[in-house]
Amino acid sequence: MTDLVRPRTAAAVAVAVAVFALYYRTLVPGLDLGDTASFQVMAGSRIVAPRDAYPLYFSIGRLFTWLTSDDPAFAMNLASAVEGAIAAGLIVLVACEIAGSVVAGIAAAVLFGGSYTFWSQSITSEVYALHICFVTGTMLLLLRWENGPTMARLGVFFFVYALGFGNHLSMLLLAPAFSCFLLVSAPHGWRSMVTPRVIGLALACAALGALPYAWNLHWLWLRPVPPPGILEALETFWFDVTKSDWRSTMVLQLPTSVLPERLRMHLFDLGQQFGRFGPLLALGGTGVLLWQSPKRALLVLGVYLVNLAFAFSYNVGDSYVFFLPSHLMLALLVAPALAALDLFARSRGTVAIAAVIWAAWGVYDNFPALDRSGDTRPSRLLTQLTDGLDDQRAVLLTDLNWQIENGLDYLAKEARPDLTRTRLADVLLYAPALIRDNARIGRAAVLTERAAAELQRAYGTMFATELDGRTAAPGLGGVASELTPGTRFVLCVLQPDREFTLDATDLTRGLSLLTGGRLETISALGYAAVIGRAGSVPTGVYSGSRPFRVVTTVDGVRVEVRMESWLPFDTIRRMGFGHVVANRHHALVVERGVSFVALDGTGNPIRTAYQGGLFAPQQRYVIRAP
Repeated sequence: MTDLVRPRTAAAVAVAVAVFALYYRTLVPGLDLGDTASFQVMAGSRIVAPRDAYPLYFSIGRLFTWLTSDDPAFAMNLASAVEGAIAAGLIVLVACEIAGSVVAGIAAAVLFGGSYTFWSQSITSEVYALHICFVTGTMLLLLRWENGPTMARLGVFFFVYALGFGNHLSMLLLAPAFSCFLLVSAPHGWRSMVTPRVIGLALACAALGALPYAWNLHWLWLRPVPPPGILEALETFWFDVTKSDWRSTMVLQLPTSVLPERLRMHLFDLGQQFGRFGPLLALGGTGVLLWQSPKRALLVLGVYLVNLAFAFSYNVGDSYVFFLPSHLMLALLVAPALAALDLFARSRGTVAIAAVIWAAWGVYDNFPALDRSGDTRPSRLLTQLTDGLDDQRAVLLTDLNWQIENGLDYLAKEARPDLTRTRLADVLLYAPALIRDNARIGRAAVLTERAAAELQRAYGTMFATELDGRTAAPGLGGVASELTPGTRFVLCVLQPDREFTLDATDLTRGLSLLTGGRLETISALGYAAVIGRAGSVPTGVYSGSRPFRVVTTVDGVRVEVRMESWLPFDTIRRMGFGHVVANRHHALVVERGVSFVALDGTGNPIRTAYQGGLFAPQQRYVIRAP
């Protein structure tokens, strides 16, 4: 094993550099929506509230913001790419430890680094790339401690494990497997791990690792009304950091009636990450590792099973990201399978090299779909919403989807400090006075569509509203009517989220125009796609209740439609719910509702449109005091 140290270190560095180049090439260029936008809002901030949590993640983001650019959103995205690349390098080292093969370790790292979910989370501002760094790093430290069980190595492991909680509290899920491994691997028996010396070392390291949370705790004394004492402060701190108010309704709260559907979702998810053969290789690797080193098998399988059970029962709209640690364990288990196959076939790495090529093919296949380097949809959406507004002329009252609201927070902080806006719910009780006072100084009250409806419900006809013509959107029918006959197009319709509704009349008109009157309705099974040329018989009409992937050719352009979500559970997809790829160009991110793209002769998009979903244009209404 000592002879492998230098080659595997070089391999880890090479893989990390290659993965970073891949992530940097496909990096989100700036603002994103959802949780991502809330992280980007916090970039560079000197104050982090307990509710914001993730102090280590924000500390690293602050460093990147200071080092790289004046665009905090890009800096935070870049930090994720670096963290994801480091994680890939660490995977090489861990896989080498458990398989004894450098090439098998490279295959495992390429397989996981190029997997759909991890790649998508490593090119935008999210905590999961750093979380995988800590999961992999602590496993590596444990294995190094097993090779040479000294107190110094044990202390380093304790400290890094504790530090990982500063990024994500789900590090707790590693504790059962880590504890069991320490107990069964202790050179002087399990009792040597529960001595006062070891327990004292663990507690000291835990205290040091928890220090980043002092940043969050300090915020409580910066409020206008600080806590009356340390116990009250700690109670508030714990409630907010752990988000006890909503986690209690989501952890282990998945109804048993949907467990079969959850299983089908997980099987789809596994295929999305590793194809058909990856899970089979991992199963073989499990047998090999159980035979070669039961203790190490206990470690890997323990981490896998606990994280799988948690993600399987976590009732959230983005549960797919919580499967990442279990996916990591499967990728690691592929390595001993490849090493064993090489040994059995006496091929000196031939099987593992073939696996590297196979994993690299997966990267090639996913590249056009996961390339978000040109994705400026969030900025365009918010620019359209705030166009022509400033603090001299208008106050914007909003009632938006929370993902858009987070994006608006970032825009107002970084790009539009001249924008005066507030959530209508925060001012609804005194909205008449607010509107009249602004009217007296020449500032109009501008409302988003839902805010206007809410104001009318609350105050009836007290205020007159009119549609702001600057935000009027043509809809699918309007876009279709503007296309030159023969223009290549792809239309995708996914079941909308409960918060949004489809304009059935506009969809019917658009379908009729696009297909020359040959199609006016589309299946409501969940997923649907229409591909063709404007005004002609469709080249293909596809629909189903399960995600699908189809490839066809439209007038010389190769078009691929990839449905990449599981609608019964996925309400949040930071990478979108699907993709349209034309001639290996990323042409459209498919969202819930209607997603449309018109293509030129090279496969590049010339027109896109959304309706009934997150990226549908936001209508504005103007209201003035009587």
